[in-house]
Amino acid sequence: MTKLLILLTFFISTILVAAPVYNVDRLNQRVEVNDYWQIPLPKNKNITANNITSFDKAAWKRVQNKAFMVNHNPHGNWFVVELFNNVASDKWVYVSIANNPFIVEAKLYRQNKYSQKNQAAINDIPLVLNNNNLRISHLQVPAQSTLRLYIFIISEQNINLNVNLYDDDSFMVLTSSKHFNAGVAIGGIVFLAAIELLWFFATGLKSALLLTGYFIVRAMLLALLLGWNLVYLLPQMPELRSVALPLLTALSSVFFLWFNIELFNLKQEDKKLARFINYFCWLVLLYMPLSLLLTVAQNIVISIVVYMLTSIILVVIAYFLIKVKNRLGMLLAFISLLQLIFVVFIIASTLWLGVSFIEYHDTLFHLSFWLNGLLISFLLSRQYFFEVQDKEIAQHLALESAISSENVQKELYNLQQESQELLEQHVQERTLELNIALQELEVANQELALKNTLDELTGLNNRRFYDQKILAEFRRSKRNLTPLSVVIIDIDHFKMVNDTYGHQAGDLCLKNLAGIIKGNLKRSTDIGCRYGGEEFCLIIPDTDILGAIELAENLRQKVTTATFEFEQQIIKITISCGVATYTQQDDASPEKLFAAADKALYQAKNNGRNQTWQFSLDDL
Repeated sequence: MTKLLILLTFFISTILVAAPVYNVDRLNQRVEVNDYWQIPLPKNKNITANNITSFDKAAWKRVQNKAFMVNHNPHGNWFVVELFNNVASDKWVYVSIANNPFIVEAKLYRQNKYSQKNQAAINDIPLVLNNNNLRISHLQVPAQSTLRLYIFIISEQNINLNVNLYDDDSFMVLTSSKHFNAGVAIGGIVFLAAIELLWFFATGLKSALLLTGYFIVRAMLLALLLGWNLVYLLPQMPELRSVALPLLTALSSVFFLWFNIELFNLKQEDKKLARFINYFCWLVLLYMPLSLLLTVAQNIVISIVVYMLTSIILVVIAYFLIKVKNRLGMLLAFISLLQLIFVVFIIASTLWLGVSFIEYHDTLFHLSFWLNGLLISFLLSRQYFFEVQDKEIAQHLALESAISSENVQKELYNLQQESQELLEQHVQERTLELNIALQELEVANQELALKNTLDELTGLNNRRFYDQKILAEFRRSKRNLTPLSVVIIDIDHFKMVNDTYGHQAGDLCLKNLAGIIKGNLKRSTDIGCRYGGEEFCLIIPDTDILGAIELAENLRQKVTTATFEFEQQIIKITISCGVATYTQQDDASPEKLFAAADKALYQAKNNGRNQTWQFSLDDL
């Protein structure tokens, strides 16, 4: 299908390019063109309409092929065209000059020449820019006389300028033909934009919205090239000559590149390529406001460069799609190469044949823009076709998979019916075994949990259990509005015991102290923990500060009177105690409660050890 479209495109292109632009007889035999001349002037000399007739005709230079060479001369260029009316009645003719974007100023003057000896002064004739991108003037050639036309042109660049003459009928045919062709071309592209906009409303595809913007900009760009430019719309502002072309070229490139990113999901397929294209698009958008400061020539060159770079980037995208075996890669490559060839053709034609070759071949613009729009629409339709096709294939595979799954389920159901009794028996056996295993696992978990919360040396609860229990007791105390006391116990000079008797003796002291603590805690709610090293911690719920101090003092006195024997050596130890009680103070927490008890322990040790101190949470 793609190969057929390519062959058809080349066939239509060949016919349209080879065909004549307009089959119009410009002048009838009753008005003849005697000759075309160019008046060579030095660049430093300013010649006005008042003294142009004083130049000797012998100095004029005859122009070949009716194409004037307009030089970049700040004082302008003068050209002469002579018409002769060989009948006995006045005739009207149209003078047409192509509106080259480099033309800064264009004026037309006439001089009736009734005899060789009598010359009339030249008169200024309006030269109006119409929407066919032509500067035209409608003038009368007197009967049996010669009419000399003086054309004054100022251009920013050296250009070729064609001056054409038409009678009324030929000009009407030319104008009607141009208007009809332009209406069909521009209207067709606007129609494509409307279709894509409806497609966006129907599907919500971002690519359809970007393509809508692209077609709208392309329609505006084609209208600009065919004559509906800002100079025509706002003739009092000629400085707008350099504005529209770069803006529309940049916008069309950005819309089309972003359309390709969305259509082919390049952000997922190739992030580096998508990032590069986005950088290029933002650079082009940055150029748009800067184009207002550039000349017409600079903007035209940059616009062509942007167009060519866009085409090259599209070729790179097409190469990537072909590389990953995307079915639309070849079609995008054809569209990109066709666009690039058109740009190269425009440049080459301008350099070799002159800008007038392009100016009078509107069919080239119609062909380029129409082919571009149709091919891109075909590209989007093929993408939709492939998506539908892939969806149908996926649905077919899903249906086959569902049928296969249903057959497998039927076979499985039959097997289940055959082995149901055997399966139930095995399930009962397994269930019994599982219950036994779960019971054993529960016992093991309880033993493991108990081991995880006990200190192996002393048999008391460990630091981990303390952290869990103090938080629970603190919340209960706060909820029930009951006091909660904490006692921190530390063995005095325990390092000296280890250094004197050895670490085994130290371990024995820790075990014996843990035994005294267990014996001194009468209530089941009182909890003793080894906090770390030689430091122990007691959690005493529902006990105020006096009760906690009394418990700590009893424990301290028992330790003081107790003796420990290790390897026939008597070891005596003392302890220091720090007490703190939570009684619903504001901003209290388990950490602050422990910090207060630790502060009290520090005071006990600092004041000589073997004593009990308390510290209030309010003093923190």
